[in-house]
Amino acid sequence: MASSWRDHKTTSFLAEGTELEGVLQVKGGIRIDGHVKGEIQSESVIYVGDQAEIEANITAEGVITSGRITGDIKTGQQVMVSMPGSIKGGIETRELILEKGVYFDGTCTIVDAKK
Repeated sequence: MASSWRDHKTTSFLAEGTELEGVLQVKGGIRIDGHVKGEIQSESVIYVGDQAEIEANITAEGVITSGRITGDIKTGQQVMVSMPGSIKGGIETRELILEKGVYFDGTCTIVDAKK
């Protein structure tokens, strides 16, 4: 296992112009630059690029995004949103980092790592 959640390797890639509808389940990290509608599950980190459009509930170790996400996010570690990213939905995480200027419309629950 990686020593830090950020040390997880990206093992999959969904390129810009790719559309996927349904349940996307990966063991490793994934970088998404396309459009996903449904549900995303990863035991690692999900990277969402600037051009990506996600209409899905996400469960992962971490989410790093500069794309558009509509749906609920649940992570074991951290959610980080940078420009021009946006999130519309609920977030449950240990740590939330929002860069100045990003759009966030929803709720956030910070969970205690000890629980």
